[in-house]
Amino acid sequence: MANPLQPKCNSILETEFNAYIINVTGASKSGHMDTIACINGLFYGFEYKWKTDQPSELQKDKINKCIKAGGKAYFVRSVEQLKYILRNKIEPTEYPLKKTFNL
Repeated sequence: MANPLQPKCNSILETEFNAYIINVTGASKSGHMDTIACINGLFYGFEYKWKTDQPSELQKDKINKCIKAGGKAYFVRSVEQLKYILRNKIEPTEYPLKKTFNL
């Protein structure tokens, strides 16, 4: 089932925050964020998580890379959370990754 949060959040981004958005489709590479947006000249990435969905390690890594590159990226669980982040200019935080090793 498609995530019902994405169209609601994208509508808010466009109408309330005058964002230019690009929806990332299922044909994209694994781990890419659901929506990327330009808001007031800044790069944003949003990964929408519905109900009890948990971010994968790959998604955490992509968000961390976006933040390290100077963008803003977030996991979002509700329209209210999205509005709060943008209205209050909440800075993104990097996510700890599980340590892995290759043999």
